[in-house]
Amino acid sequence: MTSDLSKKRVVIKTSTHAAVLAMLSFLVMVAACARTPNIYVMNPVPLETVRSGISTVGVSLSPKLPETKVLLPAKGVWGGIKRGIVFGAALPVMLGFASPVPGGTYLGLLVSPFSAVAGGVYGVSAAVPAQEVEQAETMLTIAADNLKQMGLREQFVNRVIDLGNARTPIQFIPYPDASFAPPHHGTTELRDPKSDSIDAQLLISVEVTGLRGIYSINPPMDTFLRIHAQLIRSADRSTLLDEHFICASDEERTFADWADHEGIDLVDEFKSCVPELAEKIIDDFFLVYPVEWNDGQSD
Repeated sequence: MTSDLSKKRVVIKTSTHAAVLAMLSFLVMVAACARTPNIYVMNPVPLETVRSGISTVGVSLSPKLPETKVLLPAKGVWGGIKRGIVFGAALPVMLGFASPVPGGTYLGLLVSPFSAVAGGVYGVSAAVPAQEVEQAETMLTIAADNLKQMGLREQFVNRVIDLGNARTPIQFIPYPDASFAPPHHGTTELRDPKSDSIDAQLLISVEVTGLRGIYSINPPMDTFLRIHAQLIRSADRSTLLDEHFICASDEERTFADWADHEGIDLVDEFKSCVPELAEKIIDDFFLVYPVEWNDGQSD
């Protein structure tokens, strides 16, 4: 019969591990969000000049398929041991680096070998059975196939066009034949006759999509999708605006939880990115203006 003290130790271990993961997740999230979009810090005058010179925009989405990145949980006992050793060794170093205590990183390096051993032991019990991981992978493959059949790419382009026409004085039209190859300097380019009817091309490409989280035994993860948007002037093919946008789920779940019910929740998350990213592009590129600070001086 398990004693109350043993039960308390189990609870403390579990809660401590969850707290550490939460802390690391927060640090990663802060690092990911630290990069300020270029458009937010641009000088308002040239940005207004760019926008005032555009009356028609052609919108197109690159046919290139995005890269898929999925962080799998540790698979089986051996996978748990390996993942536990790596996570255990890195944990004190990361915490030491983030700690305000002087020499925190150095102290973390000293503790690292001992925590690596503890991490390997923990990995034995926390690893997900290999069969369960493989079943979850199959379910997520089904979910990915379902997403491909939903026509989300066409929905996204149409949403960008509809929002642009509704919220701005600029006319937005589909431009499916736009070239995504960067212009070569010093060479004569063959111009598409269609480009004469638009002032700029809004070129969008989906770069990466998948599940991300902290590298641990069975990490909580969020869905994410990163796109690259460029506003190209038709006259000389110069890049006027260039930004990356990320859509991520608010909720974190384990790999198995995302795969539950053939990944229906994962499908819903990616579907919700269509209006969110379309709105972000239109707002940032055509509606948001940076504030020109006067450094505390008043007239």
